[in-house]
Amino acid sequence: MRDTDFQKSLRGPKRLATALIFSCAAVSATADVDSANIDADATTVLTNMSSYLTGLSAFSVDFDASTDAITQNGQKLKLARSGSIAVNRPGQFRVTNHGALANMEFILDGDTLTVFGKNINRYLQLPATTIDDGVAGVRDLIGFDVPGADLLSNSPLDPSSANVLSGVHVGMTTIGGQDVHHLAFRGDDVDWQLWVKDGDAPLPVQYVITSKLIAGGPEYSILMSNWNTKPMADEATFTFAPPSGATELSSFEIDAAGNISEISE
Repeated sequence: MRDTDFQKSLRGPKRLATALIFSCAAVSATADVDSANIDADATTVLTNMSSYLTGLSAFSVDFDASTDAITQNGQKLKLARSGSIAVNRPGQFRVTNHGALANMEFILDGDTLTVFGKNINRYLQLPATTIDDGVAGVRDLIGFDVPGADLLSNSPLDPSSANVLSGVHVGMTTIGGQDVHHLAFRGDDVDWQLWVKDGDAPLPVQYVITSKLIAGGPEYSILMSNWNTKPMADEATFTFAPPSGATELSSFEIDAAGNISEISE
């Protein structure tokens, strides 16, 4: 696939993604957390959200996400995309991506992880039996995480293991007609903000990660909507059916737009 001038101008997708894209290395890496620097209200909201998500055996949610890319001449571009996430614990998920970055689909059926490049109708498979294994497999394979990776894990954004230097409960606000808590945290490499729905179902509504390592402070943002915490069980959702003409690969690389480029069948 021939690179466009825009793709050539980007400063490496893996470098950008390492700092931004829902990376467990960026936000959920194990670190010593100084509770004195974390607002008690922020800890309570984050803990309640993490516990609530952990207790869901299945869920689905739609998302709109954007990633800032910094060109070689210093211009910041916001790459937007949309998609959906479906989870059936402990070992199934399906994440779809449509848009400017990483036009892919990720399917874990409980035994096999499939990464499907929709632009070129190619896919790669590897063994994975748990959601955490599947998320790690995607990260190792393509250099960045599936959308919502921090929220898919067995302990979503657990305060005891998050990379947090300080944290505050900024206050209450409204997103999409919902009352939400606005939390802000600082880490070694990134700052991150989280908006969590108020009430008995403390679901995440928006999540923003800001790089502290890359000039220009590029951000990754995801806005979640249409949460369903009791989806109908459907094995077909978590089964990969290769489209007509699809070819299985043994390896591939990711281009500057986050899609499969160089391939090996």
